[in-house]
Amino acid sequence: MRSPERLRGLTTVAGAARRDYLAVYGVKTLIGSTVPRSVLQPLFLAYLGYLAGGLAGRRFAIVGACVHVLSLAAVVKAADSMTEDLAAGTLYRVRISGPGLPLVHLTRCWIYVVEAVVSALVAVVGVCAFFQEWRLMGALLQGSGLFVLTALSATAFGLAVAAVAALHPASPVLTNLAVYALLVLCGIIAPTDRLIAPVRWVSQLLPLTHGAESLRALADGRPWAAQAALEALVGAAWLVAGLMLLHRNDRRARRLATDGG
Repeated sequence: MRSPERLRGLTTVAGAARRDYLAVYGVKTLIGSTVPRSVLQPLFLAYLGYLAGGLAGRRFAIVGACVHVLSLAAVVKAADSMTEDLAAGTLYRVRISGPGLPLVHLTRCWIYVVEAVVSALVAVVGVCAFFQEWRLMGALLQGSGLFVLTALSATAFGLAVAAVAALHPASPVLTNLAVYALLVLCGIIAPTDRLIAPVRWVSQLLPLTHGAESLRALADGRPWAAQAALEALVGAAWLVAGLMLLHRNDRRARRLATDGG
C-alpha cells in the first residue's frame, strides 16, 4: 500500500475512532460517569496516602493518583476496542485493511489519549480543590505537557496489553489486572524505594513511574527533565513491543485462518 493511500486510510480510521467513541461515551455518560470517577478514585487514593504518611503522604499520593487516572483510558479502553471488534465479528476487516492491524489500532487510540489527559487534568482540579492544595494544582496544571507525555507512554503500554489480553476470554480481568499492577508498582501511593529490589527494578520499566516523579519534581521546584526523558524512553520501548506483538498476533491469525489470533 502506497504511503499517500495509507495516510488517507489512517485519517479515515482516526475520524471513525472519534465517531465510535462519541457513540459509546456520549456527553451524559462522560459527565455522569467518567468525570466523577476521575475525581473520586484519586480522592480515595489521596486518603490512603494520608493514612500512610500524613500530609506529605497525601501530597505524594495526589500526584500519583492523578497520573494513574491516565491508565483507565489508555490501557483498559484501548484493549476493549479490539475485544469489541472480535465480539462484533469485524476484527477480520481490520486485519485485511491496507495499513494492517498494528497501525489501525494505534491510530484508533488517539481518542483515548485525549480522554486520558482530560481525565487527569479534571482529577488535578477536583482533588486539589477538595484539599485546598492550590499551589500544587497550579504546578500540576503547569505540567500539562508531562501528563500528555505520560498518557502517550501509557497508551504504548496499552498496545502491548491489548495484544496479549484483548483476544482472551478473560480480557476485562487481564486489562484491569494490568491497571492495578501499575497502581502497586509505579510509586502511585508510596515511593518505589519501599519495594523490594527486583520489584523496584521492574517498576522502572513501566509507564507512569517516571511521569509521576517528573511531576513531583516540577511541583517541588526540583529538576524534572531527566525523569521526563526516562518516561519517554520507557514509552518508546513499549511502543515497539506493542506494535511487534500486534504484528505477531496478526500474522498468527492469518496463518491459522482464525479471527482471534
